[in-house]
Amino acid sequence: MRQLNADLQLRFERTFQPWMYTASHRTLVLRSHGRADPGHESAEFAEAIDVMFVNVIAMSTRVRYRPLLIAALSDLTEVEGFPEVPERLRAGFVYLSVSDGTHDGFVVCGNLQVDTTGELGLRWAARIKS
Repeated sequence: MRQLNADLQLRFERTFQPWMYTASHRTLVLRSHGRADPGHESAEFAEAIDVMFVNVIAMSTRVRYRPLLIAALSDLTEVEGFPEVPERLRAGFVYLSVSDGTHDGFVVCGNLQVDTTGELGLRWAARIKS
């Protein structure tokens, strides 16, 4: 298993939801909408935040998180056997807990990116459409 950051502990005190998932690119974006997003003019925050999971091979996520907590997954029991990854390739993936503090899920991916401007997800969505 790849170590993204042994001290990975992300906490966002705002609402996130799965915004985009592309199976062909194995990318998941959780987005917290901002007032600049069409249809979200009454959002609590001005700027959107995108959390992008890249090279996703397995996930168990909810439709909404508040707060959003992301950490290295310490107990792999739930994940074990879920993604069929040969042992020789496992070093290229990180196992992450995705939670709201009450409901736990996971994402097994190659990398994680956080964009506090909300532009990352918009650029990715535009790229996929073209």
